[in-house]
Amino acid sequence: MSTQSTDSLAAQGAGISDKRVRSVRDSGKLLPDAPDVVWYRSVWTWFWIAALSVCVPMLLVYLSQMWEMSHYQYFPFAIAAVVALAWSRSDHRMYPPARLGSMVGLTLGGLLVIAAWTLRSSWLMAIAFVVIAGSCLNSMRGKQDTSLLAVGLPLLLLIRMPLGYDQLLVLKLQQLTTELSSLMLDVIGVTHSISGNVIQLPNRELFVAEACSGIQSVFTLAFFSTLVVVIYRRRLWLVPIYMVVAFLLAVAGNVIRVTTVAVAESWFEFDLASGWMHDAVGYLTLGFAALLLISFDNLICSILHPIAQSMVGAGHNPLVRLWNWCVDDGSTIDVADSYYQVSQPKMLADTEGQRLRRWMETWNNKPVFASILALGVMFTTVSILKARQVNPIALEGGGAGMFADGIIWDPPKDWGTNADARYKIDSHHAARDGEDYRLGRNADVWTYTTTLPNAGDAAGQFVVSQSYRNWHELCLCYQNSGWQLLDRRIENLPSDDQLSERPSFAFALFSNEEGQRGYLWFSAISERGAVVPAPPSPGRLTGRFDRAFAAVTEADRVLMLQMWLPANQKVDSSITKQVAEDFVGLRELVRRSVAASANAGQSSVEQAALEVN
Repeated sequence: MSTQSTDSLAAQGAGISDKRVRSVRDSGKLLPDAPDVVWYRSVWTWFWIAALSVCVPMLLVYLSQMWEMSHYQYFPFAIAAVVALAWSRSDHRMYPPARLGSMVGLTLGGLLVIAAWTLRSSWLMAIAFVVIAGSCLNSMRGKQDTSLLAVGLPLLLLIRMPLGYDQLLVLKLQQLTTELSSLMLDVIGVTHSISGNVIQLPNRELFVAEACSGIQSVFTLAFFSTLVVVIYRRRLWLVPIYMVVAFLLAVAGNVIRVTTVAVAESWFEFDLASGWMHDAVGYLTLGFAALLLISFDNLICSILHPIAQSMVGAGHNPLVRLWNWCVDDGSTIDVADSYYQVSQPKMLADTEGQRLRRWMETWNNKPVFASILALGVMFTTVSILKARQVNPIALEGGGAGMFADGIIWDPPKDWGTNADARYKIDSHHAARDGEDYRLGRNADVWTYTTTLPNAGDAAGQFVVSQSYRNWHELCLCYQNSGWQLLDRRIENLPSDDQLSERPSFAFALFSNEEGQRGYLWFSAISERGAVVPAPPSPGRLTGRFDRAFAAVTEADRVLMLQMWLPANQKVDSSITKQVAEDFVGLRELVRRSVAASANAGQSSVEQAALEVN
């Protein structure tokens, strides 16, 4: 049978006139798809591999940092899930970036790679990897999909929230978990009290951060919600709704964990806050939350299902067409539509994009392959060299651009030796010009010791780091050093006259894998000698709003003060109270010294101006 007769029969079955098909075919509007090429022989397969390989060296540095945070340890599953879904749904062919979305994505990805090299930021390189991977998926096709872009949705969860707001979200979630768990324990009848994110039981302290640690987190369930959307081919506008449900389920799961741990400790003296039992409880609650998320997906399907309508009838009901466009994910088969569509000719419209793709597929030759290979090796080598220079403080943690030039206050060698008889400050060590990058660009470190008659000795470090452009959240530095943040809050101490409060400071409580505790008091002083109020939240944006009402401007440089007290076991509350008093006293000494230096400098400038006049 000739091609013309075949087209005529197909057109008659679809209700299209034979004359129209001949005119369309002759004018080139309908053309068959390009011939198949085995994926590993296609030059575009190696083009996309080369493009993604450029990101890999710095991406590995980024992922190694993410692995240190337990709430991000789902990322291997995210990458594996996207690869498996893309392979199973594709036609096992790789296509050139002929679509507008792929072109824009490649351009943006290239700019992000250059920015990551320039700023030495693995975070920007991770964004570049996600964008380039999305461009690759957008160019791929499958038996049921004209694009596989939606398959890359879980990759978005590889990108950490900027400015430290992922840590802020974790802290807010812990606070909410503490309050709801306390409510549940009240209902059950478990005697307890709460202080910050710590639940005090009659015989022990329960840190909510430890009880909620591990794979069970809001980020893990957010990843699972995107996976549900992709696997079941749900509409992308439903993603925010699934995210909200994942957040609520994360809160519910953590409340169940904390309540279970507290009840087991209080009633049965059984420790579920550590060891393999703690992990088992975490996986059980994670599985329970995942099942509830799948149940919610079934609820969505039962409510937002498309309306079955034949092809002829659908054209006369715009509301039905709009509703089906919003909710139809392809899972519902309309028998009437299938009957009318079965005889349609399976040919692609010859759009500009199709012609561009076929033209680019003619590049499948050895010279182009050699060029792609050479460029890939060259750019990947550059990334390997840049990966060895990645900044210790990453852009996403708020470290980019945080330092200011110069030293605000250079303490004398004997500073603090006779500060107070209750404690001792000695063994001064100065680090300048990034000698110890963990302490800042310029830092002065003293050994701090104190003795209480009924509580024993305490030893730690008092550190002055400078100069910063604004408040620097020191909790992030300790978290990057392997400490887990258990609690962070703002504290005040009454003044000497007991009628007012002294300026606030931040207090944070940490733990590590060896079971040690870390106590941190920190504050900031501007170059004019004013105490900068501690922001209630660790996000950098929050600090900017707080400074709008504080005695410090964006033009002021600040120095950070901290008192760090590590301990192998819980420190008595009398010691922590005394250390807080000592820290506030040392802060006042530094403030006075900075204010005196600022006034002296201002007087010198004024005297010089008078001499000139």
